[in-house]
Amino acid sequence: MTPLLHKLARSPAVSSSPRARWLLRFALFECLTALLCSGLCAQQTQTSEFPEIDTYVGITDRYRLMFLAARSTDGSTVNSAEIGANLDINFRPLLRETLRTNDSAKENFLTFRIGYQFLNNVGKPDENRVQLALTSRFHLPWLLELSERNRFDLRVIGDQFSWRYRNCVTIERSFLIKSFSFSPYARGEIFYDSRSGSWSKNTYSFGAVFPIRKRLDLEGYYERDNTTGGSPPRENVIGTTLSIYLRRKAS
Repeated sequence: MTPLLHKLARSPAVSSSPRARWLLRFALFECLTALLCSGLCAQQTQTSEFPEIDTYVGITDRYRLMFLAARSTDGSTVNSAEIGANLDINFRPLLRETLRTNDSAKENFLTFRIGYQFLNNVGKPDENRVQLALTSRFHLPWLLELSERNRFDLRVIGDQFSWRYRNCVTIERSFLIKSFSFSPYARGEIFYDSRSGSWSKNTYSFGAVFPIRKRLDLEGYYERDNTTGGSPPRENVIGTTLSIYLRRKAS
């Protein structure tokens, strides 16, 4: 595996872009570090299943609405119910399409998201959140696509305001076997929380997206959450996400 990663980092397409080279190394570092940590910390670990439904409503080629309903580990507890609405704005289409997916955002170099989420935290104060996120995407050799998301969460939990910064890097690729296509991915994310003034959480996940119909994507994944001072401090997540894409009819 090491020679392959070394060749990827040294390839002309990555070497010519310092930002793409740095993001590639960061993604590999995040995944490997989290994997090692999970192997050393086997105690106090909880395993849960988390379903999610995302609905995307296309307004124009650039703008779309996104609505979500999920059981989530992203709140003050590991068993939060989350609903939300977001506006996605796409910029600069990529020169070529490398991923087989119904998600039109992955065809663009930049996507900006602004949204609102409400989280019902079982046994703890509820949370109102405003999300601001910018995702950039880059082509890599062997039809790989790398994306980086920089996200700010402006949070009101009970009557207390705080904010959180999140940096997420994903590497994915699509495969086609006869008429069957799927896109496996690896992802790493780190969290900075203003309440503790520290990098309080890191996650890594491995999964795949399956376009099952023209307007439906089904995603299955394994995620490992490591939270400093959390209860539990570590969690294994088996997640499924159904994404529904509704496009505006041409006039």
